[in-house]
Amino acid sequence: MAFFKLPGRKKPAQQQQAEQTAARKAVQDWLPWKDIAGGVITRKDGQAVAVLKVEPINLALKSENEKKRVITAVHEALNGQREAFQILSLGRPVDLDAYLKDLQDLARETVNTARRKLLQEYTRYVANLVASGEAMERRYYILLPGKEQVEVLQRAHELAGNLERSGLKVKVCNDQEIIDLVFVFSHPAQAAFERPPALGPYLAPQVKGA
Repeated sequence: MAFFKLPGRKKPAQQQQAEQTAARKAVQDWLPWKDIAGGVITRKDGQAVAVLKVEPINLALKSENEKKRVITAVHEALNGQREAFQILSLGRPVDLDAYLKDLQDLARETVNTARRKLLQEYTRYVANLVASGEAMERRYYILLPGKEQVEVLQRAHELAGNLERSGLKVKVCNDQEIIDLVFVFSHPAQAAFERPPALGPYLAPQVKGA
């Protein structure tokens, strides 16, 4: 006896489209922004947000006069902002698995007993650091909201220039760097092992008429 598998009934095209639209809208409603394009985040209230990435410096390595100069310059740059801004400190897990494996291999191949012992102790330290979840790098951002894209980008470049006078390294983020920030903020657990997609359909598309 032969058995034939009858093809299942396909959903009507209109029903499939309606379900896909509903799924996109559900994701879109969860996101606090509409889009990332043109170097800004577009929020749901229509405001644009430019993003500055600030590289930290170690003040402990500077003289008292240098510390005072840096602090004064940063204070003046931020105090000169007439509009609201937000400072964001974001921790990102660091994937040390490959580094740990290299240390273990190096310790096994080392002939010198004293050096091998030091490598083994350091390997245990790194392993404990990974297990504790304390292997983090911290990134600092300044978010500048405003009504117009051109306006907030102009503010961002002006503030970046003023902060750089203090010796800080400051960069106005492009679309991909903003997506990276959003990915780390939204997926902190996966950030150490995954990277955000390249520029493309990362955010849920807008649903017209919703």
